[in-house]
Amino acid sequence: MARGARKQSETGYYHVMMRGNNREEIFRNTTEKQYLIELLQIQADEENISIIAYCLMDNHVHLLIRADLQLMSEALKWINIKFAVRYNCKYKRIGHVFQDRYKSEIINTEEHLMQVIRYIHNNPVKAKLVSEASDYKWSSYKSYVDNKDKLISSSEKQIVIGLFSNSKEYYIKFHLEEEIQEFLDIKEDIEREREEKAQRIINKYCQQHAIIKTNELKSRKDVLEKIIIELLEKSNLSHRRISEFLDISRGTVHNISKKM
Repeated sequence: MARGARKQSETGYYHVMMRGNNREEIFRNTTEKQYLIELLQIQADEENISIIAYCLMDNHVHLLIRADLQLMSEALKWINIKFAVRYNCKYKRIGHVFQDRYKSEIINTEEHLMQVIRYIHNNPVKAKLVSEASDYKWSSYKSYVDNKDKLISSSEKQIVIGLFSNSKEYYIKFHLEEEIQEFLDIKEDIEREREEKAQRIINKYCQQHAIIKTNELKSRKDVLEKIIIELLEKSNLSHRRISEFLDISRGTVHNISKKM
């Protein structure tokens, strides 16, 4: 099947994700993460791309890029090849390191841009690698706090901080807010985040109504309905998965959904 053409962003901003081939690790040590940053820096210095935000995880990479679509595609292809040649030589392997084609989504509003920046920086928090985004070394979070990261240009930093009313305090506070929207990510991670959000919603109602075990909800239909409504509105889980979480029939979830 032919691949669809990538959509052009009206603003030039793109959220990009590159994942390890066959779900394998991309980075086995910190020197490889540093090398990828160096490759990104070369493309930024040549003005093919501007990096707004980044986060390097062990098996995938998130980038927020401003660029011409064609130049960005060529830059990412060059980075992919350069990284793979060195990686394969080092570990005596062959084949792709990154999956064939990077994934991307366009960003056309300032609100979306701010949310994606937060989402990228909070990846290590959601993966439970650190408790706060500021604790993770391999992201651009601190670039907007201490200005030491050369990969993010001073002009880009000014634009981003401007979105946060030129306040580093607001920038920090914004990153501590819970993310409601879903963004480009690994399918398994998205599903995990949905389930964790669902569990937090259930726990909240159980604590409010002194319910110890989930199966007690069957006799508290008023509370159960409120939980189902919030799960349908906020968790993005299927009716089947919600019914499994609450140990109820899928029909119960479906009927409440129809009433909404």
